[in-house]
Amino acid sequence: MGMSKEDDFLRYSELKKQLEEASRLYYQDGVSPMSDQDFDFGLKELETLERLYPELSGANSLTKKVGSDLVNDFAKVSHLVPMLSIANVYSAEEMEEFIQAAENGLAELGSDAGKNRAAKWICERKIDGVSLSIVYENGRLKQAATRGDGAQGDDVTLNALTIADIPEVLDPRKLKCDPKDIPQGTFEVRGEVYMEREAFERLNERFVLEGKKIFQNPRNTVAGSLKLKNVSECKTRPMRFLAYHIPQSSNATHEENLLQLKKLGFQTNDFWTAEDSAEIMRISEKIGESRDSLPFDIDGMVVKLNNLQHQKALGTTSKSPRWAIAYKFKAERAYTPLLSVEFQVGRTGAVTPVANLAPVRLAGTTVKRATLHNFDEVARLGLHFGDTVGVEKGGEIIPKITDVKAELRPAGALPVTAPENCPVCGEPLTHIDDEVILRCENLHCKAMVQCLFEHFVSREAMNIENLGPSLIASLLESGKISKISDIYRLTEEDIESQERMAKKSAKNVYDAIQKSKEQSLEHLLHGLGIRFVGRTSARNLAKHFRNLEAIRTATVEELQNVTDVGERIGKSVYDFFHTDRYTREVDELIALGLCTEFKGVVKTLFQGQTAVLTGTLPTLDRDDARKLIEENGGKVSGSVSKKTSWVLAGDAAGSKLAKANELGIPVHDEAWLLAQIAEADADSAPEASSTAPEVSSTTPEISLVATTNKKTAGTNSSSGQMDLFG
Repeated sequence: MGMSKEDDFLRYSELKKQLEEASRLYYQDGVSPMSDQDFDFGLKELETLERLYPELSGANSLTKKVGSDLVNDFAKVSHLVPMLSIANVYSAEEMEEFIQAAENGLAELGSDAGKNRAAKWICERKIDGVSLSIVYENGRLKQAATRGDGAQGDDVTLNALTIADIPEVLDPRKLKCDPKDIPQGTFEVRGEVYMEREAFERLNERFVLEGKKIFQNPRNTVAGSLKLKNVSECKTRPMRFLAYHIPQSSNATHEENLLQLKKLGFQTNDFWTAEDSAEIMRISEKIGESRDSLPFDIDGMVVKLNNLQHQKALGTTSKSPRWAIAYKFKAERAYTPLLSVEFQVGRTGAVTPVANLAPVRLAGTTVKRATLHNFDEVARLGLHFGDTVGVEKGGEIIPKITDVKAELRPAGALPVTAPENCPVCGEPLTHIDDEVILRCENLHCKAMVQCLFEHFVSREAMNIENLGPSLIASLLESGKISKISDIYRLTEEDIESQERMAKKSAKNVYDAIQKSKEQSLEHLLHGLGIRFVGRTSARNLAKHFRNLEAIRTATVEELQNVTDVGERIGKSVYDFFHTDRYTREVDELIALGLCTEFKGVVKTLFQGQTAVLTGTLPTLDRDDARKLIEENGGKVSGSVSKKTSWVLAGDAAGSKLAKANELGIPVHDEAWLLAQIAEADADSAPEASSTAPEVSSTTPEISLVATTNKKTAGTNSSSGQMDLFG
């Protein structure tokens, strides 16, 4: 751990944000920004810090969550039995520890696993897909749901019915079985939705022809496909389903469950039996060596106790069963010559080196390119042209160079060095604010402009559907657009005149552009590309000031006082709205009819009040409690003073509680907080005014204590200046 408690708390906060963002990207956008192993190791570090400092842990901690389900377009349904995730191990030693713990647990419970004649452990390939629960009622499919948070998932029944492997009816005539074999009443089947590699590649080829954004890998494709609103489109996605579990079974063993599923017409996973950890590892290593020969991706082996009574006896933790474990394969590595290095310019002007490689087979695909991240990484590797380099797929997705075999370096090979000029526009490159990244500062650089337009139309900004990268490139090339406001001057004819654009498609794009004018203010703020302003700070600014004019006329100090904005973001926003070329373009956007008002609800329950949090709350972690207070108009301070309005205290509250009592400051618990919010929500009427009520003269003075550590104040998900104004 760190040098001090303060270091550990800072590390916990930074790691928690990193993992929460990775989780959000995976479950909401189908993007995997870090490998499963890195994510798991991060969770283990969080667990260690929470054991060391119990006050960090709350019911909503990532260490207690099964997953996430951040896309809310589908109705939520409760699972009959919690749909838990399986814990991971990465070595023979960790596997041995798990097996020993399970057997010791059974021994303590008086269960002698050795007396059962059935195989002790079942090993199955871990399909790299998306978990799905299917519920049948008297043999007819009633509901299909994603895992979600383990307790609730999304109802994706209509989309699940497009998958040929999922039978709508368990028909004894079709199955050629006795009608008595068809389960009556409620019968749940769980399994994995996946996509075979060849089918995935064909789908991406179609997307390229249609000018659509391609998917990263089969798993992400499945995750996105199950959430499609258009069932007809879902039918075009070649998904498969493998059944692997019956949550409420009358059978004696898991092996019998698999045989029953097969008898009922489900595709099931192959399985192997094992008696101990050594045999489990032999099976796993053998399967791992041959995984490239499979038509679908696997990322490990799932090991389960065969005896269902033993499973029940061991039970579960809050997030994982104690009777099952996943052994994750190590990332595959291959060696191949480096042919050349390209320098790509991103939307913020950041120049990223990308390696072009001699084609090499890796994790089931042919790799020709790999990221080098930045020039510090190039220096660390000591990379030379012609080097033989090691390549891995981070999280089985993005190829990256891991090492160099310097002993194989050709004589006279030249080192890879950073360019002095932008590879696209030729302008000199610079380092800004001691960043690692090398940047092009030419705001008219063609490469940057393309990326900037893509950002403006993205879902998290103005959400202009069907205006994708290829169409943006075509419109730029034809001169139809050169600055952001030009998007809103496009006619249907302008769009239809572009290559591969039919009349109906052009109308869809045009309609999406017009619809985007209605987006709430925070979407426009995010889309404008103000340096350092990401989604969170854009929303906080919009919510605080309520309209664009108030933001444009705010002082630096007023901007900096907004929650989670801070000095750096506040100064950047002020500079943006006091730069002529930006203000002219914003004026044009306003004239073209874009919404400049915040459409969200502003709550004023704790308006003018400052709270301090201390101790461990029963169900909320500190971030959740802070957000609830801020969403209801309050502020949260890190220390107790005479200016503090009240203290929210939980278990193991320390010096802050003592000081509050000493100063006579009211102390409340979580139940009070939730009751206050529930009462206020119940009393609020839809037609209530959005203006804040006058704060009573008896309301304590607002604390000016900063709510974030100086080392992290003002950080946000977007870190680069973006200029979309041509």
